[in-house]
Amino acid sequence: MFRKIWNSVSGVYLLYELNTCIYMLDPWEKRFVNAFIFAILGLLIFSSYAFLPDYTRKLVYAFLPGAHSSLSDLDLDHQQSMELKIH
Repeated sequence: MFRKIWNSVSGVYLLYELNTCIYMLDPWEKRFVNAFIFAILGLLIFSSYAFLPDYTRKLVYAFLPGAHSSLSDLDLDHQQSMELKIH
Protein backbone atom coordinates (compact mmCIF):
# COMPACT_ATOMS: atom_id res chain seq x y z
CA MET A 1 0.00 0.00 0.00
CA PHE A 2 2.81 2.39 0.89
CA ARG A 3 4.44 1.60 -2.45
CA LYS A 4 1.25 2.49 -4.33
CA ILE A 5 0.92 5.83 -2.54
CA TRP A 6 4.61 6.59 -3.11
CA ASN A 7 4.25 5.86 -6.84
CA SER A 8 1.25 8.16 -7.17
CA VAL A 9 3.00 10.99 -5.29
CA SER A 10 6.11 10.48 -7.42
CA GLY A 11 3.99 10.65 -10.57
CA VAL A 12 2.36 13.92 -9.47
CA TYR A 13 5.76 15.41 -8.63
CA LEU A 14 7.10 14.33 -12.03
CA LEU A 15 4.17 16.07 -13.73
CA TYR A 16 4.88 19.17 -11.63
CA GLU A 17 8.52 19.13 -12.73
CA LEU A 18 7.57 18.69 -16.37
CA ASN A 19 4.92 21.41 -16.35
CA THR A 20 7.16 23.95 -14.63
CA CYS A 21 10.26 22.89 -16.62
CA ILE A 22 12.37 22.59 -13.48
CA TYR A 23 13.50 19.10 -14.46
CA MET A 24 16.34 20.80 -16.38
CA LEU A 25 17.74 22.56 -13.31
CA ASP A 26 20.49 21.49 -10.96
CA PRO A 27 19.37 20.06 -7.60
CA TRP A 28 20.17 23.26 -5.68
CA GLU A 29 18.27 25.31 -8.26
CA LYS A 30 15.26 22.99 -7.95
CA ARG A 31 15.24 23.47 -4.19
CA PHE A 32 15.45 27.23 -4.61
CA VAL A 33 12.62 27.37 -7.16
CA ASN A 34 10.44 25.00 -5.11
CA ALA A 35 11.02 27.06 -1.96
CA PHE A 36 10.11 30.22 -3.85
CA ILE A 37 6.91 28.70 -5.29
CA PHE A 38 5.81 27.29 -1.93
CA ALA A 39 6.58 30.60 -0.20
CA ILE A 40 4.43 32.46 -2.73
CA LEU A 41 1.61 29.92 -2.31
CA GLY A 42 1.87 30.17 1.47
CA LEU A 43 1.73 33.96 1.39
CA LEU A 44 -1.22 33.84 -1.00
CA ILE A 45 -3.16 31.48 1.27
CA PHE A 46 -2.33 33.51 4.38
CA SER A 47 -3.24 36.84 2.82
CA SER A 48 -6.51 35.51 1.45
CA TYR A 49 -7.38 34.23 4.92
CA ALA A 50 -6.30 37.42 6.68
CA PHE A 51 -7.55 40.09 4.28
CA LEU A 52 -10.44 38.40 2.48
CA PRO A 53 -12.18 36.38 5.18
CA ASP A 54 -15.66 36.47 3.60
CA TYR A 55 -14.41 35.24 0.24
CA THR A 56 -12.22 32.61 1.89
CA ARG A 57 -15.22 31.39 3.90
CA LYS A 58 -17.30 31.12 0.71
CA LEU A 59 -14.48 29.19 -0.93
CA VAL A 60 -14.32 26.79 2.01
CA TYR A 61 -18.10 26.31 1.76
CA ALA A 62 -17.79 25.57 -1.95
CA PHE A 63 -15.20 22.83 -1.46
CA LEU A 64 -16.25 21.50 1.96
CA PRO A 65 -20.06 21.49 2.21
CA GLY A 66 -19.97 19.97 5.72
CA ALA A 67 -18.10 23.02 7.02
CA HIS A 68 -21.14 25.20 6.36
CA SER A 69 -23.10 23.86 9.32
CA SER A 70 -20.20 24.22 11.76
CA LEU A 71 -19.42 27.78 10.71
CA SER A 72 -23.01 29.03 10.42
CA ASP A 73 -22.81 30.68 13.85
CA LEU A 74 -19.87 32.75 12.64
CA ASP A 75 -21.92 33.92 9.67
CA LEU A 76 -24.79 34.96 11.90
CA ASP A 77 -22.46 36.91 14.19
CA HIS A 78 -20.80 38.57 11.21
CA GLN A 79 -24.16 39.44 9.64
CA GLN A 80 -25.43 40.94 12.90
CA SER A 81 -22.29 43.03 13.32
CA MET A 82 -22.62 44.30 9.75
CA GLU A 83 -26.26 45.27 10.37
CA LEU A 84 -25.23 47.21 13.46
CA LYS A 85 -22.59 49.12 11.52
CA ILE A 86 -25.05 50.07 8.75
CA HIS A 87 -27.79 51.38 11.03
